[in-house]
Amino acid sequence: ERSRAIVGLSGILRPSLEKIEARIAVSEAARTTLVNHLGGDPVLIPNGVHVDTYAGARPDPALRAPGGTVSFLGRLDEPRKGLPVLLAAWPDVVARRPEARLLVAGPGDAEQAARTLPESVRPSVRWLGRISDADKATMLASSDIYVGPHTGGESFGIVLVEAMAAGATVVASDLPAFRAVLAEGAAGQTFPAGDSAALADTLVRLLGDDTERARLAAGATRQVNAYDWSTVTDQVLEVYDLVLGQRRHP
Repeated sequence: ERSRAIVGLSGILRPSLEKIEARIAVSEAARTTLVNHLGGDPVLIPNGVHVDTYAGARPDPALRAPGGTVSFLGRLDEPRKGLPVLLAAWPDVVARRPEARLLVAGPGDAEQAARTLPESVRPSVRWLGRISDADKATMLASSDIYVGPHTGGESFGIVLVEAMAAGATVVASDLPAFRAVLAEGAAGQTFPAGDSAALADTLVRLLGDDTERARLAAGATRQVNAYDWSTVTDQVLEVYDLVLGQRRHP
């Protein structure tokens, strides 16, 4: 809510910001931060995703597991991305669903992260490392559940949208930006940020409930079209047209 750095730099930033004729914020959380610190009245337009790229991705049978496939994407060594929260929950998930599997993609030291898990649980986790956009789409399409266990500092959550487009059920931390993307629970499930026990309970429940996953996936399909570039591009162009029109007719 408050940033000493921005407050300290506001005197330097303000003259430059006053030259900006229109601003765009990707979420209400981002907009609130900007208004509180620097003023202005940004237009709310979300980040864009090529929905068809993910909706058309095919699952890889090698990534599927009979007990359910859960996935995560993010830097392994960035605490804000929340991998430690997910890994702390995972032994409880495996205890209750022994055939479940976890896919972890992203740069970082996989061996170091794996050492935080009990040895008996480590075979249930597959470390994919840094992956291409095509492999990301395949991983998401192969997942029953995608987890966004971030602990804070998120203004949007584009990977949640990508997972929704690919057909995965999304489980994410209860952050304002994530709740907005998930339509306040209509397009995905949230849990208290940082609460590994609550995450484990949510994963076990959803992995065992095909009907609820299908309901959330249907909600996600309806929600995700608002983030497709075919929609977002027109909204951005409208902002440019508004600025150009104001310049022609001050």
